[in-house]
Amino acid sequence: MLNEAVVHGFDAANAANRPADIDADVAAALISNHLAMLTSLTWEMQRSESAHAIRGTGQTLQWLATDIADGMGAWFVERQPDGPTWQAGSRQADVTVSGPARSLLLALTRRLPLSDHVATDISIDGDTDLAEHWLDNTAHVSG
Repeated sequence: MLNEAVVHGFDAANAANRPADIDADVAAALISNHLAMLTSLTWEMQRSESAHAIRGTGQTLQWLATDIADGMGAWFVERQPDGPTWQAGSRQADVTVSGPARSLLLALTRRLPLSDHVATDISIDGDTDLAEHWLDNTAHVSG
């Protein structure tokens, strides 16, 4: 419910051309929840096309929140043939996406384009196409 309130609250504020504040710690918790959902058996069953598209052969993505201390704002994703996995923490990756937790959450939920670095305060180091592929294939759309 928190995810719905925060993300759709942003949608409403954005539609009204108003700012939407999202607490960094809340955004970080929602990013963890988002990645847990995308790597779950439930996602595989409900969104099989997406689940298959985000499989890989060892490609890695790192999401780093620049406004969260003590390494609590780092998520490492590895795409494997049997499905992606994620873990908290920072490691070397094929692509690293860094920025405020709010911006990462909004990019991961496709509310802000990853490519709009000015609007999102996001920087990308490495394989941008890999990050875009992840986002393009993890949309929450009704099938």
